[in-house]
Amino acid sequence: MTRGTHAYYLCHGKWHPIHTHEERCRSRYIPVGQLDDLVWSDLCQLISDPTNLALALRRAQAGDWLPQEMQARQEQHRKALAALTAQMERLTEAYLGGVFPLEEYRHRRQELEQRLVALDQQNRLQQALIHQRMEISGMCEALTAFCQRIQAGLVEATFEQKRQMVELLIDRVIVTMGEVEIHYVIPTSLRSEHIRFCHLHPDF
Repeated sequence: MTRGTHAYYLCHGKWHPIHTHEERCRSRYIPVGQLDDLVWSDLCQLISDPTNLALALRRAQAGDWLPQEMQARQEQHRKALAALTAQMERLTEAYLGGVFPLEEYRHRRQELEQRLVALDQQNRLQQALIHQRMEISGMCEALTAFCQRIQAGLVEATFEQKRQMVELLIDRVIVTMGEVEIHYVIPTSLRSEHIRFCHLHPDF
C-alpha cells in the first residue's frame, strides 16, 4: 500500500476480521525500499558464492559421501564376496571328500547362500546411493554454472531484471517483527531456469 510518497508491505491479516476470518495481524507496516534492498543484497551475496547452495543441496539429500569412502565400501564388498565364494568352494570340496554328510552340507550351503543374498542386497543399495550422489554432483555443477552466468549482470540489473530474478529465485519472504527469513528456489537445470516457483506443483 502507499501513503503519500511512501510505500509499504503489509499483512492481509490487517484487514477487518470479517474479510480474513481470523484475528487482525498486529505486525508493523514494512517500508518497501528497506525490505527490497535487504532481499536484493542477500540474493546477490548468495549468487556470488554458490558454495553454500551446494552444501545445502547435499544436506537436503541426507549428507554426502566422500569419493574415498565410496571406493572403500566397494572394496569391502569385493573382498566379502570373494571370501564367501571361496567358502562355498571349500564347502563343496569337503562334502565331495566325504568330510560330512549331505544334510550338513545342505545346511551349511544354505547359510552361505543367505549371506550372499544379503551381501547382494547391500551392494544394490550402495550402488543406488552412489548413483544418487552422482546426480546430486551434476545438480551442484548446474547450480554453480547458473550462478556464474548471472553474476556479471547483478550489479547493473534494471528494476525489471531484478523483479524477474526475484520471482524466479525466491519462494517467499517472511517478516516477523525485526527478523527477515528468505526462502530460495535455485534452478538445477537449464529447463528449470524458465519455470517460476509458483507454477510448480505444491508437492514439488
